[in-house]
Amino acid sequence: MKKNNTFLEIGEVIKSYKSFAIFSHMNADGDAFGSLLGLGQSLKEMGKEVHYFLPAPVPKRFSFLNEYNLINADKEALKSAEVLISVDAADSDRVGDLKEYMRGFKATINIDHHETNDYFADYNYVDKDAPSTSCLIFKLITENNFPMNKNIAEALYTGVLTDTGAFKFANATYEAFEIAGKLVEFGARPDYIAKMCFERDTLEHLKLTGLALQRMVVEKNVGYSYVTFDDRKSLGATEEDMEGIIDSMRRCKDVQVAVLFKEANRDEIRISFRSKDGIDVKSIAVKFGGGGHIPASGCTVKGNLQEVMKTVIRTVHEMIGNVSKIDN
Repeated sequence: MKKNNTFLEIGEVIKSYKSFAIFSHMNADGDAFGSLLGLGQSLKEMGKEVHYFLPAPVPKRFSFLNEYNLINADKEALKSAEVLISVDAADSDRVGDLKEYMRGFKATINIDHHETNDYFADYNYVDKDAPSTSCLIFKLITENNFPMNKNIAEALYTGVLTDTGAFKFANATYEAFEIAGKLVEFGARPDYIAKMCFERDTLEHLKLTGLALQRMVVEKNVGYSYVTFDDRKSLGATEEDMEGIIDSMRRCKDVQVAVLFKEANRDEIRISFRSKDGIDVKSIAVKFGGGGHIPASGCTVKGNLQEVMKTVIRTVHEMIGNVSKIDN
């Protein structure tokens, strides 16, 4: 039976060990970085030895956060650290090639807010209703009276800000605003963090966004488009430059569900789903081996781009019906 430990129980585990490896998921987002670096810096303030790990390549978008430069800095610690803490990863497969190291720890801790989390650790705290994993890390820190400072607060604020879509998504609850406010009291700078997260797009990203928007098709309130491997190669763009395109598509007033197909290589398609008004796209992502949240999910599918697009869009229409909650 899936069961949560309490934050106090997890706190006692943390207090009883000296060295930690903190993991998060592939294609790390703001909540992954915020949870990873926020918790790690708090433990360091307690005198703990902490090492950060993310599956390569590590996105550069959040390089403004303190201790970003220490991620993956000491691979030997994967073998020597006593405790693994996984943050914002729904299952052990989400940590990519880091999974092979997960058996060598004296204890494992899993803190997450994805509904699909499979409680894979020795100690687990999963809350699907939490606005972000960073909110859970804030609770873990405060309930155990762990250290908090400006750098920790800015990491956690980044997680709350990005996972709520700058407080625009349905998970921008009272709790999200309350925790964000407390983080500001601890020194987080909302204007600076918003600028770092949302106003530093590369030229390559903007050009890819333009291509995707030109190709965008809207059928029965479902908007979809694609970016090819050759598009990326011709522009000298990275995979990270494809992040955020889906959010531009979602802003179309006639779109209730947005789907972006990103050709990672010749036979691997990464698919992003976004929705409005509580329409469940997580169930669609799960059907294709992925996961996420009701309004924002994703998956990776092997196959030809055009064939994958046809199959997925047909499935989207079948599973959500003719959505019509457009507010003009």
